[in-house]
Amino acid sequence: MAATARLVVQMTPTEKRRLTAQAKRLGVSTSEFVRRRVAEDDLAENRDEIEALLATLADAAPRILASLDRSIAEAEAAIDEVRERRSS
Repeated sequence: MAATARLVVQMTPTEKRRLTAQAKRLGVSTSEFVRRRVAEDDLAENRDEIEALLATLADAAPRILASLDRSIAEAEAAIDEVRERRSS
């Protein structure tokens, strides 16, 4: 199990009720809610980089798929050739 650390955050009772209500709406603990929000912030910080990587992947996808199609066709041809040799 991963090591954990406790974080104590000072907030008003109203802020705590709001935080608890938000977590409850999502069906998670307040700790899980806070962890998710921190992760969302991390994603937001790296949004430009992530979007650039996704654009690169989207540009490359047709070439990758075409290469896979060619490889599959070559493999199928090789299998057919082996089958023909065996049946001869």
